[in-house]
Amino acid sequence: MFQQNITKEDSVDAQTKQGLRVLMISTDRKIFEEGSAVRARAIGYAGLLNELHVIVFSTRKHKVSGARFQVSENVFLYPTNSFSRWLYIHDAIKLGHRILGSKSYKLTPNAFVITCQDPFECGLVGSKLSKAFKIPLQVQIHTDFLSPYFKKGFLNKSRLRISRRVIPYADGIRVVSKRIKDSIYGSVYKLKTEPKILPIFVDADVIENTPANFDLRAKYPQFEKIVLIASRLEKEKAVDVAIKAFAKVVKNYPKTGLVIVGDGRERRALELKAKSYKLSANVIFEGWQDDLNSYYKGSDIFLNTSLYEGYGMSLIEASLNRLAIVTTDVGIAGSGGLLVHAQHAMVCQIGRADCIEEYLSRLLSNDVGVHGMGFRCYTRVLEQVSTKEQYYKDIVDGWNDLVKK
Repeated sequence: MFQQNITKEDSVDAQTKQGLRVLMISTDRKIFEEGSAVRARAIGYAGLLNELHVIVFSTRKHKVSGARFQVSENVFLYPTNSFSRWLYIHDAIKLGHRILGSKSYKLTPNAFVITCQDPFECGLVGSKLSKAFKIPLQVQIHTDFLSPYFKKGFLNKSRLRISRRVIPYADGIRVVSKRIKDSIYGSVYKLKTEPKILPIFVDADVIENTPANFDLRAKYPQFEKIVLIASRLEKEKAVDVAIKAFAKVVKNYPKTGLVIVGDGRERRALELKAKSYKLSANVIFEGWQDDLNSYYKGSDIFLNTSLYEGYGMSLIEASLNRLAIVTTDVGIAGSGGLLVHAQHAMVCQIGRADCIEEYLSRLLSNDVGVHGMGFRCYTRVLEQVSTKEQYYKDIVDGWNDLVKK
């Protein structure tokens, strides 16, 4: 699967090739999988760079053997291979010193930028390396970390404390939505730079034109209408609110099914909750599925009950499949600015099962309304998506801007 580079000194034409070098700090281990979308994006960025080096948090149990992998002409991956997750930061900083302190980079004039995929553990690694080597730092923010619901739990409280050190130090801040930008401006953070909005890349052509691998309606012929949830089954996704609302919906629409695709620590509790509401015949737990496309294409309504989202990729995917959407006010919906309530989606306050029930019932009683809202949502999202090439350029332009300051 991997092509390993044995020495740390040799790099792709390091002495002569022009352009920016980027050190990325990441948690996404999908990059080690050949053919993954994460790796494809990294190679796409690198097409506009001199070199891209990616340090990825990993433990030994993840079984990513080797110290360095060259996966394209100028993309290099470095797993931390930490003994414990509590050593990620220490091991990533150590790797960063080896990369940035190597002779090949001291001898070449090409500019370096550090980018971190969150303002938490990754951001702390990046800020320490940035200070040590006097290299510009970009922090990327993908989640609504200033939501009051994010702050629950010891780990996220610790991450908030880290962000207070990292974000004010950053030379560049990339956020994926207006919601995150607004929340930062409304906070106590003192910024060196204005956050720039660059949404997550969505391949609209692939989502629209990939045919379903199976017929969801044929799989569940007992349902006249299907409501879909595609989500990790964790507390912050609040799927229990969806089940509570659906218990009332089926009283009037008994041939409606709620299909839940995803897995997580809350699955057993949610299954018991559905059983307690006597919904076993109407609520289907599909577990984790790689083929979400077939579920989107076989459903009528998409339901999202999350407590917080920075962006909400599932909302985009549902939109591009022309589904009517009922969602809480998170990510790009509602005050997030893209999906406007009653025009592109039905938006509820967080935790309001009664609101979820009302809007699901309205849509289930109105086929014309479902199709109309699905189409408006589709056209709204389609206006916002960029081509892959433009997205890569926008990402790299953000890095190049840092060395011009």
